[in-house]
Amino acid sequence: MSLILLDFGGNVRHFTTQFRGKQDGALSQDIFEFWSQIGRGEHVHPADKTIFNRMAPEQHGFRLDCLPGCFGGRLRDAPLVLLYLSPGFNAADIADAQTEEGIDFYFRRYKGYELPRDLGKAKSSWVTSRTKEFGAWEKVRDKIAVLNIGAYHSINVKSPAMLMALPSSRVSLNWAQHVLFPEAEAGKRIVICMRSAALWGLQLGRTYGQGLFAPSVIRSGHLKKNDQNRSLIKLVQDRLRG
Repeated sequence: MSLILLDFGGNVRHFTTQFRGKQDGALSQDIFEFWSQIGRGEHVHPADKTIFNRMAPEQHGFRLDCLPGCFGGRLRDAPLVLLYLSPGFNAADIADAQTEEGIDFYFRRYKGYELPRDLGKAKSSWVTSRTKEFGAWEKVRDKIAVLNIGAYHSINVKSPAMLMALPSSRVSLNWAQHVLFPEAEAGKRIVICMRSAALWGLQLGRTYGQGLFAPSVIRSGHLKKNDQNRSLIKLVQDRLRG
């Protein structure tokens, strides 16, 4: 199937799409096939370009001088997936977009098999600060993936409505709801919503099936300290050790 978009000049653009999984009559586009359509080093997915051309940068607030980061880690098969709204921003994100190493890392990452970077000399990182309760980073690094609704870096998402207007955001959400979430509910993975449960179509505080959780969290994307979350952490630790 092809997705047909008109660019700003009125030219027809075709994007090949593949769909997989069926839930309640809905079809889900394959997220990995979608991200295979972006060129090495491109800052915007082709399907999003027309939408960004209609938006004022000061309104959407996304850093298009960075490379898109819809997901990270082995999203295809990681036993633990953490859900967030969109990737944050720091100066290292711009550096990644300007170096061959950074460009290559992001391009490999879109395939869904690439491990998070080794910490090297750094003692911690954004992802390790949010996963340290699950185990030592060197032991869980290959078992954790992060999935965002939005792919574009920002300090704060200024407009969730603009975020959801992007085709890439809808692909991420649709794939999660019709492929990833059923896998978690069936106990094949553990999926934890760490930010913006309502936008993911989840109710805060609820557990769905065997492995889909929308626990109490704080805005920075950490689990709140309570008995329910302590039980969840223990569940994750046992799963990752197994």
